[in-house]
Amino acid sequence: MKEQFIFVDLDKEQKAIIVDKAWFYASAAETKEDLKNKRKKWIRFSRNALSEIIGELSYHYNRCKNNYDSMLLDELIMHLEYYL
Repeated sequence: MKEQFIFVDLDKEQKAIIVDKAWFYASAAETKEDLKNKRKKWIRFSRNALSEIIGELSYHYNRCKNNYDSMLLDELIMHLEYYL
Protein backbone atom coordinates (compact mmCIF):
# COMPACT_ATOMS: atom_id res chain seq x y z
CA MET A 1 0.00 0.00 0.00
CA LYS A 2 1.37 3.39 -0.98
CA GLU A 3 1.87 5.82 1.88
CA GLN A 4 -0.33 8.90 1.77
CA PHE A 5 1.24 12.23 2.53
CA ILE A 6 0.01 15.52 3.94
CA PHE A 7 1.46 18.48 2.03
CA VAL A 8 2.54 21.30 4.36
CA ASP A 9 3.52 24.78 3.16
CA LEU A 10 6.78 25.75 4.92
CA ASP A 11 9.22 28.59 4.45
CA LYS A 12 13.01 28.32 4.66
CA GLU A 13 13.17 29.23 8.35
CA GLN A 14 10.47 26.73 9.34
CA LYS A 15 12.20 23.94 7.44
CA ALA A 16 15.48 24.80 9.19
CA ILE A 17 13.81 24.52 12.61
CA ILE A 18 12.41 21.08 11.76
CA VAL A 19 15.78 19.90 10.44
CA ASP A 20 17.54 21.22 13.55
CA LYS A 21 15.12 20.01 16.23
CA ALA A 22 13.08 17.10 14.83
CA TRP A 23 15.01 15.63 11.88
CA PHE A 24 14.91 12.06 13.22
CA TYR A 25 11.07 12.01 13.07
CA ALA A 26 11.08 12.78 9.34
CA SER A 27 11.58 9.11 8.53
CA ALA A 28 10.17 9.00 4.98
CA ALA A 29 12.74 9.48 2.23
CA GLU A 30 10.37 11.89 0.43
CA THR A 31 10.11 14.09 3.52
CA LYS A 32 13.88 14.22 3.96
CA GLU A 33 14.37 15.09 0.28
CA ASP A 34 11.78 17.86 0.51
CA LEU A 35 13.34 19.34 3.65
CA LYS A 36 16.83 19.33 2.10
CA ASN A 37 15.65 20.98 -1.11
CA LYS A 38 15.98 24.75 -0.59
CA ARG A 39 13.54 25.54 -3.42
CA LYS A 40 10.77 23.16 -2.33
CA LYS A 41 7.87 24.90 -0.61
CA TRP A 42 5.32 22.11 -0.11
CA ILE A 43 6.78 19.41 2.11
CA ARG A 44 5.36 15.87 2.26
CA PHE A 45 4.78 14.38 5.72
CA SER A 46 3.10 11.19 6.81
CA ARG A 47 0.36 11.75 9.40
CA ASN A 48 2.34 9.89 12.09
CA ALA A 49 5.57 11.77 11.38
CA LEU A 50 3.76 15.10 11.48
CA SER A 51 2.29 14.27 14.91
CA GLU A 52 5.69 13.20 16.22
CA ILE A 53 7.36 16.34 14.87
CA ILE A 54 4.73 18.51 16.56
CA GLY A 55 5.38 16.65 19.81
CA GLU A 56 9.14 17.12 19.56
CA LEU A 57 8.80 20.81 18.74
CA SER A 58 6.43 21.18 21.71
CA TYR A 59 9.09 19.59 23.92
CA HIS A 60 11.62 22.21 22.76
CA TYR A 61 9.04 24.99 23.11
CA ASN A 62 8.34 24.07 26.74
CA ARG A 63 12.06 24.24 27.57
CA CYS A 64 12.90 27.33 25.53
CA LYS A 65 14.31 30.33 27.43
CA ASN A 66 14.66 32.67 24.45
CA ASN A 67 11.52 34.72 23.65
CA TYR A 68 12.21 34.94 19.92
CA ASP A 69 12.86 31.19 19.56
CA SER A 70 9.80 30.49 21.68
CA MET A 71 7.67 32.63 19.36
CA LEU A 72 9.04 30.87 16.26
CA LEU A 73 8.39 27.43 17.72
CA ASP A 74 4.87 28.36 18.82
CA GLU A 75 4.05 29.71 15.37
CA LEU A 76 5.43 26.62 13.65
CA ILE A 77 3.59 24.23 15.98
CA MET A 78 0.27 25.98 15.33
CA HIS A 79 0.96 25.99 11.60
CA LEU A 80 1.65 22.24 11.58
CA GLU A 81 -1.39 21.48 13.76
CA TYR A 82 -3.58 23.22 11.20
CA TYR A 83 -2.64 20.56 8.63
CA LEU A 84 -3.57 17.67 10.95
